[in-house]
Amino acid sequence: MRLVRPFTLVVALAPFFATSGCTALVDRNTTQCSTDSDCAHFGGHPICQNRVCVDSGLGPVGCVVGPPQGQLDYLNSCSAATCVRFDDCARLGLCAAETSLPAPTTPSNPAIPPLVNPVATPTQACTDGASGVIYMYGTSDFAPMLRAVQPLLSAGSPPYRAVYQNASSCAGVASVFDPTKSVMKDPAAGATPNYAFYFDDNGQQVNCFLNTAGATIEIGVSNLFSDTCSTDTTSYVSGDTVSDYTGPVVPFVLSVPESSTQMSISVEALYVAFGLGGTTGGVDGTKDALPWVDPTYYFIRSASSGSTVLTSLLINVPRSQFWGIDRLSTGNVRDSLLVSTNAEASVGILSIDYADTNRGNLRSLFLQASGQLCGYLPDSSGTSFDKMNVRDGHYPLWGYVHFFTPVGPGGVPADAAKAFVSRFAISRLDQGLIDNIIGASLVPQCAMKVARKSDIGDYASTSGLKCGCYFDFKTKGKSDCAPCQSDMDCSSATPSCNYGYCETM
Repeated sequence: MRLVRPFTLVVALAPFFATSGCTALVDRNTTQCSTDSDCAHFGGHPICQNRVCVDSGLGPVGCVVGPPQGQLDYLNSCSAATCVRFDDCARLGLCAAETSLPAPTTPSNPAIPPLVNPVATPTQACTDGASGVIYMYGTSDFAPMLRAVQPLLSAGSPPYRAVYQNASSCAGVASVFDPTKSVMKDPAAGATPNYAFYFDDNGQQVNCFLNTAGATIEIGVSNLFSDTCSTDTTSYVSGDTVSDYTGPVVPFVLSVPESSTQMSISVEALYVAFGLGGTTGGVDGTKDALPWVDPTYYFIRSASSGSTVLTSLLINVPRSQFWGIDRLSTGNVRDSLLVSTNAEASVGILSIDYADTNRGNLRSLFLQASGQLCGYLPDSSGTSFDKMNVRDGHYPLWGYVHFFTPVGPGGVPADAAKAFVSRFAISRLDQGLIDNIIGASLVPQCAMKVARKSDIGDYASTSGLKCGCYFDFKTKGKSDCAPCQSDMDCSSATPSCNYGYCETM
């Protein structure tokens, strides 16, 4: 509880920065309130505590109280999370509702530079020492998740090694829906050295070579729903021949070098940067997206990658018209940001697993959606790992990890693919898998309070088994929920004992 001052409501906000809607307050009367509603005249969101109106810690000013009724209500619901406002009026000239930005322009992007960290040619085959192999292909940010899952595959009966090759989310989708794209091969001579890899028993990434004919892809991995990757000539819809096993949630962040002075960014600023190359031309009094006005310092992936596609849907810029340089892999986006020669002008899109492991060298920007009062990180603060704003709907830039695999009669995948996807096909995931998902900075679906049925679609409340209490314990070191060993230890309000804590379902 904060310091109590008589009579007045003090709003302790620096420019563009807010942690709550109000500070603690009290008047000289012995009894100031009996219910929270008695405190409403102070403004903000004070609550009645011991007959005194005190700061609830909720904000920002104007936030929505009560259950969300629509998308903006989720984005603007009252929260104790740290938020930082991006002033679209002062910085972009968007001061009136009728002010409009130009249509996206055709990008003239610089050539793709070489990898920051060269890759040596592998010296061993992907099958060396493996009793069974699962061949996987797709999104280039999957390595941390694969590292987390491999120990469980190694301990299975029979054991399997997952061999993976980086591509993009839509390439992962196409690899199982399009028979002409179902084989992964070693890179050709002179091409980008995109070798397959696996994780050994020590958790070390080992690059490896495939056989001459390549390997048939058994699981396509994507951060997008399959139909998002459909085109005028293709239709990717899971069903009788391909199943979609949906895994955890992966947030994406707008990342800048730690030495950058920037703290927040808005969807509108991202539109000017990625849709217009940073400049509006002064149309309707609008301004450039300073300091992000040089596409040479936009660090992104290709138009078929999950990070680009999800961002394009959020900011309403066609994925094929993104300004910026495809850095070929998520790891290279990270590495390119780390060595950027212009930190202030630099911005990149990273999946959270790569961003979280580089805190201290890279910083995530607070992201403010259209119509949102304030910008948020995936976590409740810059020092936490609780993914609270993703889980409750304040942070919009995220997708599900999808595992697509061919299936036979009865919807059953082949044995190798089944050894992997079956772990995500049940409501109560193995606790070791939950731990590894959390350890990879992703969010198991059971810890989410909101759900989506399409990429960047509107929120709906979640159903099914809950594990938010356990997630809080793992990421904060504590939980406000009652501990338990079985359902018998839980109350009627939270009757289910899940992963050691009483939950509602």
